Amino acid sequence: MTEETTPSVEEIKARLKVEVPVEEEDVTKADVKNPDVTEELREFGKQFADTIRSAWNSAERQRLETELRDGMRSFADEVDKAIQEIKKSPAADRVKTEAVNVRDKVQSSDVGHKTRVGVAQGLQVLSEQLAKLAERFTPAEKSASEEESAE
Repeated sequence: MTEETTPSVEEIKARLKVEVPVEEEDVTKADVKNPDVTEELREFGKQFADTIRSAWNSAERQRLETELRDGMRSFADEVDKAIQEIKKSPAADRVKTEAVNVRDKVQSSDVGHKTRVGVAQGLQVLSEQLAKLAERFTPAEKSASEEESAE
């Protein structure tokens, strides 16, 4: 394949062997209008908004949205179905019974009591430390005697 290029005016004249009058314009920088950046940005913004609007309203986007909604419904239905099946299974009953038994043992044992006391004490210490930290960020109020002595 040969690469074709656009012939120049002189080449066309030579091929036709006819004198074709061609007016050449002498373009200077003064003749070129200064570009208006604000106008170009406004036009670009319009075009961008039109493109987004077209994409949003396209049949493909609507089809994809419908497909995603249907897929999410199917997913939720399958998860709900699995949960319902698990709830009805004998294994779920055994796990539930064992969990209740463990809870009862922990509540009635000394371990349960010690755990509750430890958690409560830990929360109390944490609360005290947070209060100290808050005091560091809050300026202390000067007492009346400190203000008088400063004057």
